[in-house]
Amino acid sequence: MDLKTLGWDLYKKSLPENIDEKNIARVAVENRGGYLLYNKDGELTGMVQGKFMRSAKDETDYPKVGDWVVVEKLQGEAKAIIKSILPRKSKISRKRAGEDVAEQIIAANIDIVFIVQGLDGDFNISRLERYVAMSKEGGCEPVIILNKADLSPDPKAKLEEVSQKISGIKIFLVSAQNGQGVEDVRNLIQEGLSVVFVGSSGVGKSTLVNALLGIDLQKTQEVRLDDSRGRHTTTKRELLLLPSGGILIDTPGMRELGLWASQDALGEAFDDIEIFAAVLKALQEGKIDQQRYDSFIKLSGSLNHFKAKKEKNSAQAQKRSKRGLIKKPEFTKK
Repeated sequence: MDLKTLGWDLYKKSLPENIDEKNIARVAVENRGGYLLYNKDGELTGMVQGKFMRSAKDETDYPKVGDWVVVEKLQGEAKAIIKSILPRKSKISRKRAGEDVAEQIIAANIDIVFIVQGLDGDFNISRLERYVAMSKEGGCEPVIILNKADLSPDPKAKLEEVSQKISGIKIFLVSAQNGQGVEDVRNLIQEGLSVVFVGSSGVGKSTLVNALLGIDLQKTQEVRLDDSRGRHTTTKRELLLLPSGGILIDTPGMRELGLWASQDALGEAFDDIEIFAAVLKALQEGKIDQQRYDSFIKLSGSLNHFKAKKEKNSAQAQKRSKRGLIKKPEFTKK
């Protein structure tokens, strides 16, 4: 496969200077410290260089699915050493699950983030707002897909509800099961564009991916009837090439979405809140929806909490470093 098929032509426009394309590859799969890479020679098994590991400060310094990397191919083998990561033009990140305040990169060098939510028991506007903030923080375009339209008694009412609460982005009614709206989504994924589908387990991402690919590549499972949640059908992040020429990064469903975003990104996602100088007055006059305002305050408080914990952890790490007690971190793959 050539680099153009992998999205190189669009990506390289973000680079400040020309790069020798001879030893460039893209990360397709990350699996317990090993990597599947795609480059002009096809598939390569990748591993990071020892020097690379010693210079890595934390997990975000390691290659992630979607990254462009410089490699040294081993002679006579379908293996390569990953020497460095090229600058990420965008990324999708969340707070790592658990108490630690640490960033977890879901995918890198993404153009469009398709935020998938089911119009069944999974429907939750506050969760959509979190995903929108996450996408904008990473420099990606968010697009909302309201899936399972065939299961909703009034899908257009749901679409209108979301449109009123979240403005300025594309929103589609889709049924991956019967094909409604799938072509509209497919038309957005132009040649060379890299996209990712995010959402909770059971929202129908795998079925939608199957429809876009035109084959039953992803094994789907039935959703539990009691709470409309599914088990993780996709178990790893994987880069897939679409028949349209686009690049899709499939991800497991997220049971927990810890917001990893700046105040600026949060303000952009809630721009109707930011435009009012006197928020309380606007609330009293009915210019701001009370539920949306409550979501803004809740997420803003979460960011301040994460920021404080992160600064505390950083200060403690600096003290340990000065005492010569700091050790190289060990990463646990999620």
